[in-house]
Formats: sequence, structure tokens, C-alpha cells
Amino acid sequence: MLVEINLLPKKKIKNRATFAVVILLLVIALVCSTVVFAQVSEARNEERRLSNQLVTIEKTREILERKISTNEDANSVIKLEQAVNWADDYVIESVPLVRHLSSLLPERGFIQSFSYVDAGVVSCEIQFDSNSQVAQYLAVLKDSNYLNQVKLNSVTTVTHGDTEADEETPVNEEREDVLPRYIAQFELTINKQELKTAQKEGN
Repeated sequence: MLVEINLLPKKKIKNRATFAVVILLLVIALVCSTVVFAQVSEARNEERRLSNQLVTIEKTREILERKISTNEDANSVIKLEQAVNWADDYVIESVPLVRHLSSLLPERGFIQSFSYVDAGVVSCEIQFDSNSQVAQYLAVLKDSNYLNQVKLNSVTTVTHGDTEADEETPVNEEREDVLPRYIAQFELTINKQELKTAQKEGN
């Protein structure tokens, strides 16, 4: 007795399963390819962004360095000009001012110290024989065209032998200088324009 076996339906099922597997693999491959492509694309975009950012940072750094260098050069030039101007003003102001202050002193008055304490401000110590001479000299200074402001900060009494002027007195002279001397400390704000004019005129 013969038995018929129909294999066709089984082949269809098998072909369908294979086709489904192939489709599934293709879908998986497509998805994986898409993901990989997206990641690669994103990585490249990030690389380009970082590269552009780096270029921008480098350009900014170069600009800042040039600005700093320019500012330093400019500051150096300004400081040099200020130093030159200060030195020029110092020389111009000092010579006629000392000459002028000396010309106003009484016979036995002496300038003991003279120094700049600020721009256009001078501190000086002057020796006198009496308090009245200090007062007279203060009044004369206030009338001077070479000074904008005059301050008498202190008056100190010193005894015989404390000053250089005393050492110049001969031993055989009468010792009139045994009386105390007076050291007055003045602060003078100078009139630069008047002093420069005086120097140009040779006064």
C-alpha cells in the first residue's frame, strides 16, 4: 500500500520563515546603520564645532595679547613722558624758587632743607633768629607771586651749637648768638607758570 506525502505546504511555511528572518535582519541592519551613521555624523559635527571654537579662542587670544602688548607699550610711553615732564618741571621750578626764597630771607636767615613732597608742593626748613622774623617771612611769602599757598607747619626752638650757622661765628666775637634759634617748617604750593616765566626772563 502506497502513502502519499504532500510536502508543498511545509515548503511554503519554511520559505515564509526564511523570508521573515531575512527581512528582520535587514531591518536590524538598517536600524544599526542608521544609528551608527547618526552617531558618526554627530561626532563629526561635534568635532567641527570644537575645531571652530578652538580657532575662535586662538584668534581671541591673539587679539588680547596684541591689546595687552599695545597697552603695555602705551603705558610705558606715558610713564616715560610723565617722568620726563616731572624732571623738566623739577629743574624749571627749583632754580628760580630757591633763589627767590633766599632773596626774601632776613640777614641771618638760612634755608636748611628743601624738598618736593608732591607735584608742585615743596617742604622747606628755614632758620631764623627770632619768632618775629618767622612771622615777617611768612607774610612776605604769602605776598609772593611765585607761590599759590603758604603753610607754616611748625616752629622749633634750638639752642646754640645745634645749627651749622653757629659754627661759622668766630670765637673772638661777642656771643650774641647764645640766644636760641628758630627752625620754621613751611609747606609751599608753587605757581609753576610764574616760575617758568621768571626763568625764561632770567630772574
